[in-house]
Amino acid sequence: MARHYDKWARRQQLEAYRIYDADLDEFPVTIDRYADKLYVAIYDRGEQDLTEQYRAHITEVLAVPQEAVYFRIRQRQSGSNQYEKLATERTEFPVVEYGRKFLVNLSDYLDTGLFLDHRATRRMVGEQSAGKRVLNLFAYTCSFGVYAATAGASRVDNLDLSNTYLDWGRRNFVLNGVDPDRHGFVRADALQWLDRPVVDRYDLIVLDPPTFSNSKMMVDVLDTQRDHVQLIEGCLARLLPGGQLYFSTNYRKFKLQEGEISADAREVTAQTLPPDFRKKNLHRCWRFSK
Repeated sequence: MARHYDKWARRQQLEAYRIYDADLDEFPVTIDRYADKLYVAIYDRGEQDLTEQYRAHITEVLAVPQEAVYFRIRQRQSGSNQYEKLATERTEFPVVEYGRKFLVNLSDYLDTGLFLDHRATRRMVGEQSAGKRVLNLFAYTCSFGVYAATAGASRVDNLDLSNTYLDWGRRNFVLNGVDPDRHGFVRADALQWLDRPVVDRYDLIVLDPPTFSNSKMMVDVLDTQRDHVQLIEGCLARLLPGGQLYFSTNYRKFKLQEGEISADAREVTAQTLPPDFRKKNLHRCWRFSK
């Protein structure tokens, strides 16, 4: 699989992609390549720690040095645990995706700074951003914003609750030759921010909230299943005529309350699932038009 996807990725100009997607039940791990390094997520089933066994096998089969393999134990997430700092090495390095560059960190957090499953969604947003005003909510490290800005968006506002990730996003903009001072990096609770009176309107909005968050920095707990109508309606109120909203969620049991939403929804999940992810329930995505 590594041989197959390494060749595929070179053709696609990708340095970050999935090699192994827990394809066999008896090996509940995922292996992602980030340039010359590997990020291995072991899904905790309450069994013994198999990290060293996997390390020996992976380094031998894929011919990579042990120091280039990073392991994380993945457990069922709640709140903002996936964003909590685990180390302070800050070993950032860039990877290329469709001509853009993104800084990733495989050592300090549970997540790396770039969600690979939304690669196609990012490209889709970039293809529609030229000359547009774009709002990127729950921006994380601003990868959607990078696609929009490098595609010629007139303005990109990235909104997130964390200054750490907004600063990371600024570095991503600089890495791609974009002046971050020409765009917005707003620290705010998106749920509260969307409840404010509408000031600015946008041609394109990206809404990709976590399934659940009880961050101490938030006024209220965020539950995407419960709150998605409020979030979507808040975005629709900020769309310019002819504008589009992309809404996605990783919650596997999610049910869209279409009857409570004031715009027609078109599910575009199939167009946003990348071929290197064989598990097809990793996210769902809809497009709303004003």
